[in-house]
Amino acid sequence: MWSYAFRRLLQSAMIVLIIVVSVFIVMRLSAGDPARLRAPVFARPDVIEQYRRDFGLDRSLFEQLGSFLGGLLRGDFGTSFRFQAPVTDLIMEALPRTLLLAGCSLAISLSVAVVLGSLAAMRPRSIWSWLSGALAAFGQSAPVFWTGAVMVIVFAVILGWLPPGGYNGASSLVLPAIAISLSILPTQLRVLRAAMESTLQEEYIATARAFGINQWRITFVYALKNAILPLLTVVGVDVGYLLGGVIVAEVVFAFPGIGELALTALKSRDYPLIQGITIVTASAFVVVNLLIDMIYFWVDPRIRQEHS
Repeated sequence: MWSYAFRRLLQSAMIVLIIVVSVFIVMRLSAGDPARLRAPVFARPDVIEQYRRDFGLDRSLFEQLGSFLGGLLRGDFGTSFRFQAPVTDLIMEALPRTLLLAGCSLAISLSVAVVLGSLAAMRPRSIWSWLSGALAAFGQSAPVFWTGAVMVIVFAVILGWLPPGGYNGASSLVLPAIAISLSILPTQLRVLRAAMESTLQEEYIATARAFGINQWRITFVYALKNAILPLLTVVGVDVGYLLGGVIVAEVVFAFPGIGELALTALKSRDYPLIQGITIVTASAFVVVNLLIDMIYFWVDPRIRQEHS
């Protein structure tokens, strides 16, 4: 187990390093001259040259990369042009709110997928089966920004039950979390239902029924333990889409997280802040998939046997 964990940890570290280097190079190729972006519009050439020295742009690309990597090891992403504050501080202020919103969205989608998908598989011709298909079709066809806008109009403007945006406690999480969860629910629901239908046809399930074990216990204890394995793989893939959905939802609901911060950075061409947000979000995707792999290794005995 430890050798497998070490190999996956090493692979993830290499991927993160590749992401960091790629973002560093791409930003320098596409974002323009950081010194000119930072300097006033009509700055004199000597002022721009001073900014280049301040940013270390007068050195070679490899020296700049080495300095950047050294700063990352100290947790230093540079200073934001727009906010005149350390990028690390800005990201660490917004990131917990984004993670909270993403976590709530994932918890809602997984709960609905497990319960509704299991009921639909257990009762193929019931209302649960119809509701499962309808919810999956709606979630797949409705984008986050449209769902979010409709929910704001209905539940915030017309009914006045929930705040339309911002962050003022748990109530501010309800609408954006539901909007995001609806976008990732269809795949989870279909995968769990298909896996559950297949698992319920296994011989050990028929044996459990022959022994008179309650159908609910068979479905939600014995069958779910195996049917949930494909869902873990889907969750790992959904994390990337989840990050994108969170950014869209944060813009729609004016939620003060990484998404809104990224939009501000793009509008103001805040070079260091864009770079820092890109690296953090991409690295978060890698870390979450590493955790999913570790959970998969722990849950599935076949993988443990293969790597023993």
